[in-house]
Amino acid sequence: MIRFDSLSPCRRCLGVMILVGGLLALAGCGGKTVGSVSGKATYKGEPVTSGSVVFTNPSKGLAADGQLDGSGNYSIKDLEAGTYKVSLSPPQVEQLEPGKTPKKVTFNVPKKYLDSVTTPISKEVKAGKNDIPVEITD
Repeated sequence: MIRFDSLSPCRRCLGVMILVGGLLALAGCGGKTVGSVSGKATYKGEPVTSGSVVFTNPSKGLAADGQLDGSGNYSIKDLEAGTYKVSLSPPQVEQLEPGKTPKKVTFNVPKKYLDSVTTPISKEVKAGKNDIPVEITD
């Protein structure tokens, strides 16, 4: 057995660096494979311009969402690879100061697409970049 207090400061530092390096190398092993997802959400060919796209993997207990922009585009980073149910979420109600009128927001997506259990959309996320359009036709 080597006692650290009997080593010179240089050897002690070297020993600690080797130990830390080994631990970091082990931490990298067995990491999860992740990807990024982006695309455009449309309903009957028109962009969905408010709310968010939600990817849910119930078997792994994972969910992530990406905010929709004015063109219907979304993006989600660092999503673990696997099969996901894809749903849409309506825009959040903004809090207003008393006397202010809220902006009118149209969100006409059919109800079955608003829940990860009832949505018929299922997509595979792979490692790296994924272009996944969300097209709702009914």
